[in-house]
Amino acid sequence: MTVSSRLPFCFLPVLSRPLGALLLAFGLGAATPAIAADADDSRMAIYDDVRFVDHLADLPADLAWMQEHDKPMMLFFHASYCGYCQQIDDEFLIPMRLDPDYQGRMIIRRVQIDSDDRFIGVDGNWKVPAAFADELDVRGVPYVLFFSPDGERIGEITGAAPAFYNHYLERNIDRAERCAKDMSPAECREFIDRPGLK
Repeated sequence: MTVSSRLPFCFLPVLSRPLGALLLAFGLGAATPAIAADADDSRMAIYDDVRFVDHLADLPADLAWMQEHDKPMMLFFHASYCGYCQQIDDEFLIPMRLDPDYQGRMIIRRVQIDSDDRFIGVDGNWKVPAAFADELDVRGVPYVLFFSPDGERIGEITGAAPAFYNHYLERNIDRAERCAKDMSPAECREFIDRPGLK
């Protein structure tokens, strides 16, 4: 289910660092540090060689793991200037990362769209976050996408109000798990015409 509202949603996915800094200078955003990939490793599950939650680094490896285990991916797009993204991190993603009930259900990858970090795309070439977000029609942050093991889009959350975020998150996670095993139901094909990972 797509959730859209005019509440906390930044339509600024491809801002350059200088513009992001300008927004911060005028109090229009908040710098948000990313979760370090190695922070609290003792409490973060690692499935084989794949972390449960991590920054997107190697899409082919993630897709191979997803296909081998019939698990979906949740992809969280965020930005350094987005205070609401930090709220989503603090109230939902970090607790999920530490909650054993979520581990083993999917993998979660994070993409900071105003970062210079690169990752390996499906085609084996290096990708930059802003261009990748554009390929997936990400038009604002925070933006959460769900993908099947074959890379098909099976859900998204855009601009949901904090009071309802957990509901939409749980609903999409449950659907992503079902669709990872069987893409034939109509609910799994709702986003079939939207860009996927392949």
